[in-house]
Amino acid sequence: MARIVLGLGLAHTPQVHTAPEQWHQRLEADHRNKSLWFRGQAYDWKGLVDARAGENLASQAEPAERQARHARANAAVAAVAQAWRDARPDVAVILGNDQHELFVEDLMPAFTIFWGKELQNLPSTTEQIARKPAGIHLAHHGHAPPQPLSHPGEPELGRHLIERAMADGFDVAQSQWLREADQRISFSSGIPHAFGFVYRNVMGDQVPPNVPVIINTFFPPNQPTAARCLALGRSIGRAIASWQQDLRVAVIGSGGLSHFVVDETFDRAFLAALVRADHEALVHHPEPWFQAGTSECKNWIAAAGALEGANLQARVVDYVPCYRSEAGTGTGAGFVVWS
Repeated sequence: MARIVLGLGLAHTPQVHTAPEQWHQRLEADHRNKSLWFRGQAYDWKGLVDARAGENLASQAEPAERQARHARANAAVAAVAQAWRDARPDVAVILGNDQHELFVEDLMPAFTIFWGKELQNLPSTTEQIARKPAGIHLAHHGHAPPQPLSHPGEPELGRHLIERAMADGFDVAQSQWLREADQRISFSSGIPHAFGFVYRNVMGDQVPPNVPVIINTFFPPNQPTAARCLALGRSIGRAIASWQQDLRVAVIGSGGLSHFVVDETFDRAFLAALVRADHEALVHHPEPWFQAGTSECKNWIAAAGALEGANLQARVVDYVPCYRSEAGTGTGAGFVVWS
């Protein structure tokens, strides 16, 4: 029987692979954003600055602080990668999200399980690079290789997860190959960056057979709730435990924590709940709290559900609030290992 030997949760923020002195390139997008979600409410730039005026966030976005936090976040990524190498899993199940990389408005599944034989991690084309928002391509090397790479899927386990999910009442979408990106909308191709970040930074592009589980955390109106993501994770955990292969499995949640507006109180409570395995507390907040980038916490929630029966203990490697402005925009970068 298969057994889960490792769990990982990590931010896949572009800030990790963007020089701190260039973080400001995303400020133009922050200023234009009319839906800067913070604690269940959407603000415009001025409203958010006013709401957080008493938190002294400008000092935490100074150049020296950016440098220190950038270094800490990269050290945490390295520690997570070391935990991966130490555990030496045979197979990985990776829970992440898509941001108009595979799925666009013609079809946007709530849950998709990939069970193909191979998948591709591809660099952006020249045309795609030209369409990217300011500052985004600076971090491209952090999730996409300079040359196309193909990695192995795990079709048997993928199909097993699908069949168990269907039996458990989840009408999951299934995929056996990565379609071409919609060139009118998408500015990347191949596997979404939530997975490419793991392939490159945790696995060093030495990717074992793996099953990507793609959760639509970002795009209304069919975002699955946090509670539904926890339930799917539990289904995945049961499926792995019943898989008739003597293989060692890792479960990985990619994304989060709070962004595009950092909320340290939310993030620290979220991490504390993981450590004490209080997974019901993870889904306590109303759905408006899980919007924009913070929605990626649902990938971690699903991973935590899958890890429930594995007899592993979560520990926080680090939590690094990476602020880029006085409004608190940036990423709450969390890193957790279950072992």
